[in-house]
Amino acid sequence: METDELASRLQSFLRLRGLVDAVVGDLAPLTGGYSLVTTKFDVTTDGATRTYVLRTDQPADATLVGTDRAREWAVLDTLSRSGSVPMPAAKWADVTGEHLGRPSIISEFVDGPQLLGHLHATDPSEHPGLALQLAETIGVVHKLGGELIGETLTRPPTWDHYVDEYVAGWRGVEQGHVERDPFIRWVANWLDKNRPAAAPLTLVHGEFQTGNVMLDSSGAMRVIDWEYAHIGDPRADLGWVQTCAAFAPPDPIALDPVGFCRRYCEITGLTEDIINPISIGWFAILAGYKSLGGLINGIGAMAKGTNHLLTSAYLVSAIPLSHKIWRENVAAMQAAMTQMMEQL
Repeated sequence: METDELASRLQSFLRLRGLVDAVVGDLAPLTGGYSLVTTKFDVTTDGATRTYVLRTDQPADATLVGTDRAREWAVLDTLSRSGSVPMPAAKWADVTGEHLGRPSIISEFVDGPQLLGHLHATDPSEHPGLALQLAETIGVVHKLGGELIGETLTRPPTWDHYVDEYVAGWRGVEQGHVERDPFIRWVANWLDKNRPAAAPLTLVHGEFQTGNVMLDSSGAMRVIDWEYAHIGDPRADLGWVQTCAAFAPPDPIALDPVGFCRRYCEITGLTEDIINPISIGWFAILAGYKSLGGLINGIGAMAKGTNHLLTSAYLVSAIPLSHKIWRENVAAMQAAMTQMMEQL
């Protein structure tokens, strides 16, 4: 959509929602995400100007993975009204795309750096403190979010059912691919046979990583991009941090895994038999099927001509790298588990 048309649509949309004298300007694209189009823009009303972020669905033929804006808005609206979860407040939504062209959500803008970029820009001596702050931030999400979200999201009937779906997800990735990949079956079987102790189910962000955490002007962390939020095991978020860090380091958990787990337990009240480096590592592998599945599906769609997204072509090279990383992780996890059993 052209910038002028989008500005006009936004202005009309906001005026319908009570900002009768709203003037929209200074639209600028924000890069970094794969699934949605993100735009920063200013709104002037009553002589004051504020900045917001618009997140909009991609066109159908340029979608790497599909998510539901109406579902995401239900989560964001509930959490924003509480004011207790560390996130930019969600302000408005056009979940059908009637006004803004495609399903969209508008949130407050965080005037600060992304945590991933901040880690690269700061001295490594500051990283341990940021890692503990990250443990506190996601700990609050898991502790308070599960209580707030209520019936907004479907709750798995049991912990085993939740994990079963992830393991089945790994197998489903291969079944849906255009060719067989025994590596995927190998990972799925290993995960199925080496489950950790169950954890209480709670709100899970679903894509928690240093790229989805912002630092505001006061240095407080704010979690963004909640499109994969669900009720599940909180270690899925902790493991995802490490999965993403394998491709986009540094890994804040790896700086001091025991210290990170200890601080997280202090915030959430969970115990070390549930939250420990080995259980987080297991979930780092478990959660990987979603990224691998999206990657493979995008490549397959590109080959069939139903997706022209350049990202899909670029990510072909990630397949062998993914195999290497997960195989090394499984081997390291197996060795750690064996050592722990020998000590016991």
